[in-house]
Amino acid sequence: MSQKLLPPILPGAMDVVLEDLEELFLRKDQEEAVTDVLIRNLHITEEDLSHMRFSAVIFENCIFQDCTFEKGEFSDVVFNACDISNCSFEDSYFNRAEFRSSKGMGAKFCGNTMLHTVVLDCNFSYANFDSSRLEHIRFSDCRIQGGSLTQCRCKAVEWNRVNLENASFFKTMMKGMDFTSSTIQGLTISDGCGEVRGAVVDLYQAAELAKYLGIVIKS
Repeated sequence: MSQKLLPPILPGAMDVVLEDLEELFLRKDQEEAVTDVLIRNLHITEEDLSHMRFSAVIFENCIFQDCTFEKGEFSDVVFNACDISNCSFEDSYFNRAEFRSSKGMGAKFCGNTMLHTVVLDCNFSYANFDSSRLEHIRFSDCRIQGGSLTQCRCKAVEWNRVNLENASFFKTMMKGMDFTSSTIQGLTISDGCGEVRGAVVDLYQAAELAKYLGIVIKS
């Protein structure tokens, strides 16, 4: 899986630095794609940035709180040290994207297509990925406590040291996913427990999942 995970394609140096909120809204009003730009130090609350297209863009030290990016396109994009908590990215497209040292608590990624994406050292607790297509995704050193990943179509999703406590995988097949370095207590799955078939877990995690089947394991 690691060999197939493609990193963002970015220019060697960003010649354009966007730190002006009005310039971002001008691009939106003109329906112009934002390309080859470093967007830095913006602080935006409750604004509509839906339908925008970002390509070869680095977001650095930005705060987008309760903003709407619905139906957006994000290709070759990096979010570094950003706060996107409670933002809506519903029905958006991500390809070759990275989220690094960022906060996305309660963010909505429902109905997304998310390809070749890395989420590293982030707090995405209570984030919602319901009904998304997730392919070649790596989550590392993250918190997704109480997150929702119901009815997702997954391929080559990797979990490295991720806190998934009380997350929902209802009707999301976990086959082939390795959870041995992660925390999976209190998962929400269907009564038939078909989601966990083929998941890779350690002995302690297996004992936790056995509770869903009504099995009591004596030590």
